[in-house]
Amino acid sequence: MRLQDFLVASVGDDGLSLPAGMRENIATVINSDRKTYRYMLFVGLLVSVTDQSLHPRCLQQKATCDGAFNARSLCAAVVVPFEKSTLKGRLGGSCDPYVSNPARLPMVEKNNDAKSALDRDHLSRLYDVLEYARNSGLPERKKLFQYAFSCVLARPAEETSLVEFGDLGASSLGSGPFFDFLEAHTQGASAVAVITMFFRMFYEKGTHVVAHPLTESGASSKEIGDIDLKFKDGRACAVEVKTKAFSETEINHACEKAFRSGVHRVIFAFGPDAEKGRWHEGALASLWSEKGVELTFLSIEGALSVAMAASDSSMRVKMAEEIAQTLNEINAPDGVKSVFRKLFTKGLARE
Repeated sequence: MRLQDFLVASVGDDGLSLPAGMRENIATVINSDRKTYRYMLFVGLLVSVTDQSLHPRCLQQKATCDGAFNARSLCAAVVVPFEKSTLKGRLGGSCDPYVSNPARLPMVEKNNDAKSALDRDHLSRLYDVLEYARNSGLPERKKLFQYAFSCVLARPAEETSLVEFGDLGASSLGSGPFFDFLEAHTQGASAVAVITMFFRMFYEKGTHVVAHPLTESGASSKEIGDIDLKFKDGRACAVEVKTKAFSETEINHACEKAFRSGVHRVIFAFGPDAEKGRWHEGALASLWSEKGVELTFLSIEGALSVAMAASDSSMRVKMAEEIAQTLNEINAPDGVKSVFRKLFTKGLARE
């Protein structure tokens, strides 16, 4: 059965034919702020109705169970495109939801590490639903999936895109929403998105700008900085994004990491709240220059000011769309995307 068919069949499904506990578990996970569990539930129930040889609780191909498969690949190849084209971000609008820690283990187990009581609760509910699906026949599995699909359809669209704001081609988009978003408390997401936009819009064509998911850890991923710049001549630059005051130790660590990786340029891009508490940066830059690393410091607020001065309203629409795209790439939380939408909708209404 195709996803589109389930879409039609699931509209308004109340799940009353399911056990009450299963309905509660599904609704709780789907409507939680923890979107990683939301995707894991959706993918697990999807495989339970499309290929009964696969294990619904499996996350990785290396899992020691019958029916092991790579849930991350399936999600990226099937669910993410379907969500973008049809669901309009109702699952959370993530480009790679399985990069988050809860989905980086071989199987969904109740004893998996969970940071909080809420995470432990969701993990337990997720396990119970997927295990119930594994031990049920196809008719019951379809009921589970259709009810989960119905819960997803009832969620508001979370797609971080300016398309939903209407035709902006003739609109006048001012600078206010950009600066308001940069200064919003988003745990660094807005700073990363704004400076990524700046690099992509104003650096030379051919420069590849890679913004890494916020949940990636340096120990387990291949990135050098929060953002990696790869120039067409083969050179690379690591960008560290700081939204709070940062120490000389942090700078030295980033430069050492870059140097060991063969990267000889490092940019410390700092947000409005990180500017205070800085030291004389010239001495550090000179020190690392002697070691073969070009170290520079960049005010994100200053870069945004340059971008505003160099752009007209039509270009600012493209800039806003680039920020929206970056928020999806870095797996920004739903709350951050909501802040983005509210600020830019309000900004357009004022114009």
